[in-house]
Amino acid sequence: MKARVELGALLSASVIGISLPVDAQTTRQPAAPHAAEQQEADYRVIAARCGTPAFEKGFFKDSRAAVAAGLVNKNRMPTDVEKSVEALRRSPFVLVATNADCPSQLAQLKELQKARKEAIRTGRARRP
Repeated sequence: MKARVELGALLSASVIGISLPVDAQTTRQPAAPHAAEQQEADYRVIAARCGTPAFEKGFFKDSRAAVAAGLVNKNRMPTDVEKSVEALRRSPFVLVATNADCPSQLAQLKELQKARKEAIRTGRARRP
């Protein structure tokens, strides 16, 4: 319905000869504007659901370091990315249906931790 109204407004404006500002024209928004932040939030939830308290604490610390280094999103300030990650946390039952899924998820998180530590160590992160 909304698309029909917007299309009608654009057609009416073009027939009458009114030029519309660029913001008024319909553009397709990306499906997930903050996909990297959502993925990072999901990683933190999985670490909390599947890992031991020590693993969760370590992963959270490493995750915050990755955000601060610009590994999650290089185009935004790390403080904004961290706020976004905190706001995007989802239910753990949506991400990990059963405890049987945990070993594979934990293996993936451990590989991610290892890769990020190497990236930070070698200096591939964003420089302030």
